[in-house]
Amino acid sequence: MKNLFTVVILGIMLAGVSLAQTSSRKMSGKADEIKMAVVEFSTGANASGMNAEAKRQLQSGIASALEKTRKFDIADVRWTRNESQENLAALNNGSSTAAAVKLGKLLDVSYVLVGTVVEYTPKGADGFGMVILKTRLIEVATGKVKHADETTQRSTSEMRTTGIAEMHSKTVMPAIKNLAATIAQLKF
Repeated sequence: MKNLFTVVILGIMLAGVSLAQTSSRKMSGKADEIKMAVVEFSTGANASGMNAEAKRQLQSGIASALEKTRKFDIADVRWTRNESQENLAALNNGSSTAAAVKLGKLLDVSYVLVGTVVEYTPKGADGFGMVILKTRLIEVATGKVKHADETTQRSTSEMRTTGIAEMHSKTVMPAIKNLAATIAQLKF
């Protein structure tokens, strides 16, 4: 009798915890958010000035901006980076979606955002910076490109240096915000 009573109490407690977690998940919106991974972008010929740290900042910045829209549940960028390093060229070259689908299944996400930094000019002849991002949003279930775009951003003011920090704040971050806003407006 004592054991039966204990089992009943434990069952009620577990059911309560499960219900609380489900309720909490619905309140936070996680249940409705679209699971997505953001892959580290490759660099084109006109983006040779973009070093590894700047590429990591770009990936993290895009992931953070998409997360802030409250529409997406973004896979941890460190995990995504570790799982995608061997296949960056295949993921970002634009000719096939197979590598992105394979990565998406591994990461258990619905969409994978891949791209290339077409241009990364910290300080052009006119004194302004420029970044051009070419992106593709790939649906993992179908392998189809849900959205393809090119985001061009000129620095918000004249550049004083050719440093990564200034380039990131005046050029890359505004481009990231534009990209995130465009993706958040898509119908899923």
